[in-house]
Amino acid sequence: MSIANIPTLSLSAISGSFPFQTKYITLPLGAVIILGAEVDADSNQRRVASPSNGWFAPQKLGGGSSISPLPLSSSHTQVWWDGSGVYIRDLDTPFGTYINNSRITGTRVVRSGDIITLGSQIPRNSNTPNYISDEHLKPIIAKISLAGITTS
Repeated sequence: MSIANIPTLSLSAISGSFPFQTKYITLPLGAVIILGAEVDADSNQRRVASPSNGWFAPQKLGGGSSISPLPLSSSHTQVWWDGSGVYIRDLDTPFGTYINNSRITGTRVVRSGDIITLGSQIPRNSNTPNYISDEHLKPIIAKISLAGITTS
């Protein structure tokens, strides 16, 4: 692979995903990008989700409160570019990270056209509060596109 410019990782929601706005995340050489929930559950620190970062915003669905997707951890996955490829690593999350429906362990290369899933579907049961919509139980599922990287 050769460098055309700073690569951009695009994440576009696909069917079955918790809804989110398409993301266009630049991957400067050596920078590690975290994909995760906008609200850090451990510190209650609020991050600001935008189309250009890895934070996913809570959604107000079904008339209830704004809630993040429940399968998504606050720091779920790392993504980075090393000058030759784009890599991803799950951060030991309870609901996992999947590439093309296979749960990943360790570091994996990602390519345009891959499907990334952050978390797994949580089944509704009798203990699920009524204010939690079915959408909140869905993982983030996105098609990956990479721009600014060409193959030699």
